[in-house]
Amino acid sequence: FGLMVMARGAGGNGPGLSAMARPAEKGGPDFLAFNDHVIVPGGINSKYPCSDDGTWPGAAVGECLEMLTVAAFLSAATETIGLLTSVMVVPYRPAVLAAKMLATVDVLSGGRLTIGCGAGWMREEFEVLGLPPFADRGLVTDEYIEAFKTLWTEDNPAMAVQHVRFDTVVL
Repeated sequence: FGLMVMARGAGGNGPGLSAMARPAEKGGPDFLAFNDHVIVPGGINSKYPCSDDGTWPGAAVGECLEMLTVAAFLSAATETIGLLTSVMVVPYRPAVLAAKMLATVDVLSGGRLTIGCGAGWMREEFEVLGLPPFADRGLVTDEYIEAFKTLWTEDNPAMAVQHVRFDTVVL
């Protein structure tokens, strides 16, 4: 059982996040969840898959705090509650950088991070962020997740696929 905290609007600041996270931790949920939008583009034509009419309710709220920075903040603002990326859009951050950021949050939180992953739904956000083509998001997501696993589990990680390349790095 968990609680979604909004890292945007009235809750999109340190005091707002703390005001949600600390009482939640005392109240007993297993985790705090937070969602992933780096920016909110104007003129969203993509259909939101979680509403009947395809409209994304978040478009009206405006700015968003960056998910992994929020995770690090919540890690410091709490002591025991789990932290869940719900859902991290995997292609939004380069694979090696994302792997490092996620590992850092997990270390700083004492192992409380759970990563929920998705490929993304908003074409306009992909375009504004200058990401690989929206149509390739499934492949990019698969390759990045494989990169995460390789970087986190192998002694001499190396990978060379279409969207990820690294050789013998120390994460």
